[in-house]
Amino acid sequence: MAYIYQADVWCDACGEKIRKELTAQGDAPEDVEDESTYDSDNFPKRYDAENEESDGPENCADGKCADVGKGRDAREYGTFLENQLTVQGYENLQNMLNKHGKTLPDHAREWAKFYGFEYSENEYASAHEWLASKNPDMYLVALMDKIDGDTIQDTFQDEMEEDGFFREAGWYSNEYASE
Repeated sequence: MAYIYQADVWCDACGEKIRKELTAQGDAPEDVEDESTYDSDNFPKRYDAENEESDGPENCADGKCADVGKGRDAREYGTFLENQLTVQGYENLQNMLNKHGKTLPDHAREWAKFYGFEYSENEYASAHEWLASKNPDMYLVALMDKIDGDTIQDTFQDEMEEDGFFREAGWYSNEYASE
């Protein structure tokens, strides 16, 4: 459980603290349990982060809070509220994680772990590198069917010449070169 107050989301500990401070100042609504009688701009309302979806991970608005109920230490960012994400939320998070690359700040690492994201590196720098790592015979046959004869000749002109590809059928002598 968390709280919404003045357009921000707050962890349990911070939300309760704000409620106590407002109550002590006499700014609490008559019936704090009947949340339909007041606005979250005036007094914190409960926010069920486990059942409500958001377009991004939610951390407590108090950037240095420690949610004592979960035994977490104070940090540079607020306590992660472990909220559910919409499809758009997963896309937003994936884009943000991709911008950071392999090395993530602590809060993003916590988000990635909670939402099941894992970093994957492509071990190949190019399609050519991938092909070179495979069984060349199997893939070469598939490639030969896709490449026209002129392209093969343009690419391998010297090698084909050395192998005698361009000679017409007939007898030849290394001693006598008629070409």
